[in-house]
Order: sequence, then C-alpha cells, then structure tokens
Amino acid sequence: MEVRSLIFDNLLIYETRQRKQNWLETYFWMEDFTLTHGIYKNGPVFFSVSEESSDDASAHFTYYLPINEPVQLTDETHFRFQRKLHIKKALVLRQADEELDFQTAYKKLKDYAVNHQILLENTYYCVLLEVYDDYLIDLYVPIKKMEE
Repeated sequence: MEVRSLIFDNLLIYETRQRKQNWLETYFWMEDFTLTHGIYKNGPVFFSVSEESSDDASAHFTYYLPINEPVQLTDETHFRFQRKLHIKKALVLRQADEELDFQTAYKKLKDYAVNHQILLENTYYCVLLEVYDDYLIDLYVPIKKMEE
C-alpha cells in the first residue's frame, strides 16, 4: 500500500450502471472505440466504481479513455469529454487482481485505511496497464482525510 496521485488529461468518458462482473465487456468496448472513430489513445483505459448503494450486484461505473487532444462530440451521445482528472492523494494497491475480485481488493484497502486512521472516498479507480500481453491492475481509492 502506498499513497499516490492520479492525473490524466483529455479524457473521453462513458458512464453506466451495470453488474460488477460485467466490467470487462465495457472496458473492451472502450478500447475498440478509438479504432472505429480515428481517435488516438495515449493512456490506459481505466474506470471508477461508486460504492454508494447497498446493491452488491451492480454499481455506477465511469470509464475513462485518455486521448491525445480535446475533441468535439457532436454525433456521439454516449460519451462526454473532460479536460482533466486529478486526484491529489489516493491509497493505492498494485496488482489488485491478485485478490478474488475488485471488491475484495477494495475491502483490503478500506481495512488498511481504518487501521491507519485514513478516511477514504466511496469511489475507487481501477487502472489497467497492459504489460507483455497481460494486465497489471492498480486500485486507487481517493483519500478524504489522513492523519499526519
């Protein structure tokens, strides 16, 4: 566990409510979007999951696709453009897929935070980094407050 920031510029954003186990389908759809629309991707597709409801089966997902420059989305109603995402401090677990699922990794981070008097947000971010035809997964949970 460590504390890091998360910063990306020029993002295409897609939001949906879906079953948690279906996260990979939308991830691959986002990956394909750049190929079919002539947009240059310049970073990993990543997503956030909002844990604000008591429904364990589904959640609010926001997918982020970093691109090389701002775009106007006149014909595309499913996406919106955001200039910047900046999370100043987040608790990070590298290779979160070593856990049974993201929920287990998120619980591990929350338990760590409680033991170290760190107050976390209710949303976590999964950044998937492709390395030699495999994926590393970094789980980021923004920090609300941290004891010095």
